[in-house]
Amino acid sequence: MYGGTSTHARSILGTAVAGLILLGVTPVSAADLGGNCCADLEERIAELEATTARKGNRKVSLTVSGFVNEAVLFWDDGHRSNAYVVTNETAQDRVRFLGSAQITKDWTAGYLLELGIRGAREDRVNQFGPNADNGVSVRHSAWYLSGKDYGKVWVGQTSDAADGITEINLANTNHFSFTNSWGNTFGDQGNGFYLYRNNGVLSTSNNRYGQFVAQGAQQAAPGEGHRFNVVKYETPTVAGFTASAAWGEDDIWNVALRFAGEHSGFKLAAGIAYTHSDDVSNSPDGHVTAVNRGAGDTDEVGLSGSILHIETGLYASGAYGRLHDAGLDNLYGQNVDDVTSFWTIQAGIERKFFPIGKTTLFGEYFNLDRGAGFSTSSSTGLISAVNISSLFAGASGAGYRVASSEIRGWGLGVNQNLNEVVDVYLDYKHVELDATALNGAHSTQEPIQFFTAGAQIKF
Repeated sequence: MYGGTSTHARSILGTAVAGLILLGVTPVSAADLGGNCCADLEERIAELEATTARKGNRKVSLTVSGFVNEAVLFWDDGHRSNAYVVTNETAQDRVRFLGSAQITKDWTAGYLLELGIRGAREDRVNQFGPNADNGVSVRHSAWYLSGKDYGKVWVGQTSDAADGITEINLANTNHFSFTNSWGNTFGDQGNGFYLYRNNGVLSTSNNRYGQFVAQGAQQAAPGEGHRFNVVKYETPTVAGFTASAAWGEDDIWNVALRFAGEHSGFKLAAGIAYTHSDDVSNSPDGHVTAVNRGAGDTDEVGLSGSILHIETGLYASGAYGRLHDAGLDNLYGQNVDDVTSFWTIQAGIERKFFPIGKTTLFGEYFNLDRGAGFSTSSSTGLISAVNISSLFAGASGAGYRVASSEIRGWGLGVNQNLNEVVDVYLDYKHVELDATALNGAHSTQEPIQFFTAGAQIKF
């Protein structure tokens, strides 16, 4: 009978339960394994507890996330070629710890800890091999207080108001595409690939691609922000708009306005920011730090936007930035071009051609016009005007200081998403560089080409 229990069955069940209770409270010599019977089990439990991420208390949440982004980089500078395994610096490996706690119905507090992890850095490789400049760095270390109707305040090392302002893109390409990675490919602060002299000999004593991009921790795109020690305020989102402002270091401040929304079958996203820094002007000995964007006070404007047609997946994204460096005239001792500007555009299609995930196909173009520039000594921290005399056999003198330069390039790429966890990508970049000295000497580099194949795995 499936619907009940017989009297005899209940009797047997009661006897079994009583026996189990008796065994639980009465010593049984046959089961006695000695005084250390649980030592191994307790030790194993302690090991597991030590390796488990847990909440600090019952009221504060903890979310652990991140990704690994490694790739094979093949390059050809017209004279030499090679391939390296690198950490893709466009979106370097990282692990993030994000926590939050509800204070009241409308107020929350939280924290963000994020570590960046590098193997062979993409922005340090050159014609002589990958650089073993690996390690762990602090990307974010900050807390926040958020009110539902009042916005959010951040304190600590984290993104300033302009961070990501030239990288707004509704397509899934920001982890590797030319639009965001061109500066990392060329190296920052003068690192990266060397240039060639006019006689075809590699100039290993001085000039590299990285000296012809905007300097500073933001590196690359003028108008782009970065992660600093700041106090930042973000407003609540109103009709798709969010404003923010940040101040920190000694001194840098910026303000930004962003928008995201949908209209008539299109997704839209855009942003604009203004940044001012006077950090270097307060240095009496001419030293600069990673914060410094110029040889003197700097003013920057950066903006970008993206539009995606939801039904077809067709999209276009673009960005523009401008940086004015008030210290270059004093550094050169004469009036020079003290503005750096860039623009870039990317267009393509992102659709789910395969059940496993969306495919993104795109093409892009980039152009950077830089006037006079400066470079920083890695040993002394002192700045000097960029000089290209090493690109001309037997040349020397102040006349070879750079008056202007241009980096331009185009690229093609494809990204295949796999179940929203893995992104596998292929990317081709074609880059050209021209530089002109104050005395009119002109250097045109042969195109350098990069082919990158890699994957980003999220967790």
